Amino acid sequence: MPVSTSVRSMPLHPLLSEHKSESPEKAADTNLSAPEADDEDDDDSVDGPMPLDAGSANLPAEKEDDLDDDDESEDDDDDDFDVIPVTRQIKLSDHRRTVSAVSLDPSGARLVTGGRDCTVKLWDFHGMNDTFRPFRSIDEPCGGNPIRDLQFSNSGDQFLIASGSNQVKLYDREGSAVCEYTKGDMYLRDMKNTNTIRIWNVENKRQNKAVISVKSKEKGGRTAITAATYSPDGKIIAGMGQDGEFRLWATDTTMLRPTHNIEAAHMPNSVTSSVSFSLDNQSIITRSSDDTLKLWDIRSFRKPVATVTDLPCIYEESNAIFSPNNRLVVTGVSVKKGENIGKLAIFDRTNFAVVASVDVGMGSVVRVLWNGKINQICASTSEGSVHVLYDERVSVAGAKFCAGKKAKGKGVDDISFAEDDSARIIINPHALPMYRDDNFLSRRGGKRKVSKIRADPVATRKPDRPLTGPGRGGKVGTSLTNHIMKGLIKDTMRDEDPREAILKHAEEAQTNPFWIAPAYQTTQPKPIMAEKVYEDADEEDRANKKKRPN
Repeated sequence: MPVSTSVRSMPLHPLLSEHKSESPEKAADTNLSAPEADDEDDDDSVDGPMPLDAGSANLPAEKEDDLDDDDESEDDDDDDFDVIPVTRQIKLSDHRRTVSAVSLDPSGARLVTGGRDCTVKLWDFHGMNDTFRPFRSIDEPCGGNPIRDLQFSNSGDQFLIASGSNQVKLYDREGSAVCEYTKGDMYLRDMKNTNTIRIWNVENKRQNKAVISVKSKEKGGRTAITAATYSPDGKIIAGMGQDGEFRLWATDTTMLRPTHNIEAAHMPNSVTSSVSFSLDNQSIITRSSDDTLKLWDIRSFRKPVATVTDLPCIYEESNAIFSPNNRLVVTGVSVKKGENIGKLAIFDRTNFAVVASVDVGMGSVVRVLWNGKINQICASTSEGSVHVLYDERVSVAGAKFCAGKKAKGKGVDDISFAEDDSARIIINPHALPMYRDDNFLSRRGGKRKVSKIRADPVATRKPDRPLTGPGRGGKVGTSLTNHIMKGLIKDTMRDEDPREAILKHAEEAQTNPFWIAPAYQTTQPKPIMAEKVYEDADEEDRANKKKRPN
């Protein structure tokens, strides 16, 4: 699939086993400012080469060889730093739908993932084996809302969950809930409280530290904020709106209006899903659903420095990041479901020239994360998996711990019937030969029928277990009340006229008496009715007084 840039256009090419990019090194040389370059030229022209120390001039040959070896080892370390760690990968598959959020703790030991299946899963590289199972799964921490973003704290002891609801939650690294932050303004009482960027204090869950009201030139003066982030030094807040305008706020001001803004930075009504700063606080990359990737320079904030077009982006959680050495830009490429293999597109930061294209797996690549401490790349896909890419030579710890660790074989005493559903043995006595009328396999063609049945995915599908409690995964839950109400028959007595209900049995009671009439068949076959209603005159007078006059 070709990818065009504003500088030049070239197709994505497959990555070699150990790709070393020369263009980032050249880019690092050209990033020197003019005064610094002049100073270097002046130093070279005036001072000349540095003289050797008096003792080093008479070094023996062995010492000189040691110094040369040290210089070569330092050069090798620099080369290793430029190697993209994508020669090997492991696949973490436990989500049922798209993995839309990924975060690694600063040490690179624990990974937390969230998806559109409304679950959050925690992975420990040191405790996992080659089965690659999470040690903790949090089902629907935000109700039935999909997870939009996850982020570990700088210390790695807590992580924040942002979902499709209007509340965020804080959890510790073991997966236990710490607190839930209060909701924003749920009612349109004041327009300044809508379409905002809110700054929270982690220690105060009931109050915002600051609220940035975003005004737009669109109809109504409002726009939805699709992405926002802090700069690494915390001095700038960048935000993208659905109107396509790019805004920057300085944190040392009142933030009533943006200090810098660019209209139509991306296509209006498109979703800019990612805004990322470089580590030097000078460059920003944005990823949008208009299938573009743009590089911006804060020092000249007028138009993009470079642009990549024809880069499909379907998911609203797709992002783009800088590499740990600030020389590369990495993003995922979206594909149609079941059509192609998702790829990582890696570009040179200086001119967005394509450095590499890496096949990840089936489905679109949504989120990308590159941890510089362990030098490994995490890429989530729309198939519900997370691929951790690494290199045996330049990567450390992380996925290398669990990639070669074999799972321990379970004995009889190790099987937990309460935790492992696969360990529950179903004993069916009628399946034994002594209880069968005839052996199915003894018939002609029986084995072929068995193999045909086993190949049928419908006939061999394991039945779903009954769902108890609240619904999840798109299924409606059940409760004891629902089960009882299903067995009740609707009572329609309140909808009937009582007089009509009695009179419909009058004819049957007269022709076929059953209760009172048979007792008087011999002594009083013809009923004799009372001539007077009242027993005495006083009772009749009292009844007449109660009647209303005509």
